[in-house]
Amino acid sequence: MLRRGYILIADLVGYTIFLTKSELEHAQAILETFFDALLNEIKEPLVLSNFQGDALLVHVPEDGVPHGQLLLESIERLYCAFAATKDELQRDTSCSCNACRNTGQLDLKFILHHGEYALQTIGGRQELQGADVIRAHRLLKNRATATTGIKAYALVTEAARSAVHLPEFFDGLPTHIEPSSELGDIAVTVYDLHPVWDRYCLNRRVVVGPDEPLAFAPMEADLPVPSALAWAYVTDVKYQQRWQQGFDGISMSGLQQGRVGPGSIQHCTHGRLVTRNKIVDWRPFDYVTYQIAWPFGATVRQMVELTPSPTGGTHVCIRCAAPEAKSAWSTALTRALLKLRAGRIERERRLGKQALERLAAGEIGRAPRAEPARLSRADISTAAAAVLAEA
Repeated sequence: MLRRGYILIADLVGYTIFLTKSELEHAQAILETFFDALLNEIKEPLVLSNFQGDALLVHVPEDGVPHGQLLLESIERLYCAFAATKDELQRDTSCSCNACRNTGQLDLKFILHHGEYALQTIGGRQELQGADVIRAHRLLKNRATATTGIKAYALVTEAARSAVHLPEFFDGLPTHIEPSSELGDIAVTVYDLHPVWDRYCLNRRVVVGPDEPLAFAPMEADLPVPSALAWAYVTDVKYQQRWQQGFDGISMSGLQQGRVGPGSIQHCTHGRLVTRNKIVDWRPFDYVTYQIAWPFGATVRQMVELTPSPTGGTHVCIRCAAPEAKSAWSTALTRALLKLRAGRIERERRLGKQALERLAAGEIGRAPRAEPARLSRADISTAAAAVLAEA
């Protein structure tokens, strides 16, 4: 049966040159380390198909993607996992072999295409088949770096760009044509991933610790969906309006090239009153922290934290720090005001928890889920050894 969705390939850059300059003794272990880091981040809605040399083939069923930004954030997480692993290997100076010292030459690129594909199990492995799968693989050899100078990137086809529905984001990125005598010219957009890692390292962490003074007890819920989907339910306005209580409506401003992120502001209307929740820390699939404006110049930090559960679901914890203001008088007054409203807020939070759990449970089973490839430690070692044998 044909499926429609995204075809994603994550491919190591510079691995052949890396091998020619390195001893093979540690090269396989290094490759396995990178594979482990990437495999740990391939979670629903991303579905692992199999290894393809030093690349990983993933597909993302269209029905499983709540919005296009989530797909970009999944790619960004994969790249940051790779970059963090490379950084850790470079910091480990206990080994002086060329393989360990040359890991800095490696990088990662992605091919993202959208179209139709078929799933077929061959020899116990799940294979993607179809013209769009071939088109994605042809793009592994491309002119992106020669044309743009960008070494770590996501090469996004015109079909994938249209499906993601973020024109403001893509309009600022370089584009070019990849010629193909077989498939015809393919228009692509090049998304530079090096700045993504730089921002990840530089952005200040803003959290609400479980041990600091809280405005009220945390709201906790267990959702039967993986963290990427739970992230959409708790951060996407269209879902928030279905479970959050006490608001007449929620809207967003301060988008960055059409994307929600640090600096974006959530406007929650309660009759004539509008509460502004500014995003001050945005860590997709892990947590988001808001700074909520209160009277008398006070603010409240609210953190929504997601923790994967052993059963494949997600534990959601929403913590609100006690109000803070520049003066002790304003702080005391705001905290006294909050106590007067605490009963109503607690009731709304209880109802919100119930509505969120119903929302997540109601989404289960609406779209058929593809079964990911199940890889053992032996499978990863075999894949790494096969790459060395072909080099």
